[in-house]
Amino acid sequence: MQSLSRARSHRRTAKRPWRWVKTLLLVTVSTFLFFSLGGLVFLFGTDTGEDLREWAAGTLLTTQHDYWAPYTFIPDDKLQALKDQIRHPEVINSEADTKPSELPATKPNVVPLPEKPKELVDIEEINVKKDNYYFKGKIMYIHDPTRVQLLVTNRKDRGDLLDEFVKKSNAIGIVNASGFSDPDGYGKGAKAYGVVIHDGKILQGYNPKSGETALGITYEGKLITGSYTAEQLVKMGVRDAMSFRPQLIVNGKNLFTDKPARSWGIQPRTAIGQKEDGTIVFVVIDGRQPGHSIGASMNDLAELLEERGIVTAMAMDGGSSSMMLHNGEAITKTSCPYYRGRYLPNAWAVI
Repeated sequence: MQSLSRARSHRRTAKRPWRWVKTLLLVTVSTFLFFSLGGLVFLFGTDTGEDLREWAAGTLLTTQHDYWAPYTFIPDDKLQALKDQIRHPEVINSEADTKPSELPATKPNVVPLPEKPKELVDIEEINVKKDNYYFKGKIMYIHDPTRVQLLVTNRKDRGDLLDEFVKKSNAIGIVNASGFSDPDGYGKGAKAYGVVIHDGKILQGYNPKSGETALGITYEGKLITGSYTAEQLVKMGVRDAMSFRPQLIVNGKNLFTDKPARSWGIQPRTAIGQKEDGTIVFVVIDGRQPGHSIGASMNDLAELLEERGIVTAMAMDGGSSSMMLHNGEAITKTSCPYYRGRYLPNAWAVI
C-alpha cells in the first residue's frame, strides 16, 4: 500500500510531460509569430520588400496563376504597369529601315566564340549568379541558318513531345516554340496561338492573343520578327513562322535596356536569335528549381544575347515548356513534372 506522499509525488511526475508539451507549444507559437511579424515588416515596410513583392507579381502574371498577382499587395498603379508591359510590349519590325540614331550608342562586349566551327552545332554552357538569384542553361549555335525549320504536330488530340518531334525528323537540335491554350496547366498543346507558317504554307493566319509578334525564317535563312500578318511574311520569302512575345533585340537594339527587370518576373526561358553573320541561336534557361536554377528575367535573356553579338531575337514560350534536346538527349532540365517535357504544337529544329 502506497503512502500519501508517494501518491502525490507520482501525480506530480505524471503532470510534468504535459508541462513540457505546453512549454514547447508556447515557444513554437511565439517563434512563429516573431518571424511572421518580422517578415511582414520586411515585405511591407522596406524598399527591398516592395521590390520582392513586385518581382513576385511580375512572375505570377506570366504564369497560369496570374490571378494570384493582386495578393502580392503592390499598389494598383504598379500592378497595372506590370500588366501593360507584359500585354503590350514594344514591337519593332526587323525589316524596317534603321536610322543611325536608333542604333545602340555603344556596342556591348561580345563573348568570343571559336572562329572556325568544326561542327554544324556548338553548345555553350550558361551559369550566371546575380545578387539574389542564379540560373543555368544552354545556348545552341547553328552555323547554317538554312538548316533551321519549324516542325508542326500532325496530331489532333494533343501536341508532340520534343523527343517525338526528333524521332519523326531526325533533328540534331530542337527547342520549344509557340504558346498554346493551357487551362489550369493541363493544356495538351494541340493548337498553337498566333500565326503558323510551315514550309511556305499558312496553317494559321490569325492572332487570337493580343500583343503577339511573329518570328519567321526565310528560305535563305534570315530571321525576321515584327508585327506582320501571315500573308506579309509569305510575300517576304518566309518559309516557317510562329508567334509569341516579347521581342528582345531588333536591328541590334536591346529592347529591355531601360525596362524594369521585374516586369516579366523570373522564369524558365526559351529564345531564338540570329547573329549578323547569319548564325542562329537557340537559348534555354532552366528555372523553378532551387539548388539548380531559379530562372532568368527578360532583361537577363536580352543581355545574354546582346553580349554574344545577337542582332535579332525574340522570346518563345517559357515556363514548363522550356526545353532543349541535342542528338536526341535533353541537355537542359525541364521544370515540368514529366522529365520528357510537355506536349507542344510546334518546335524549332536543326534538320
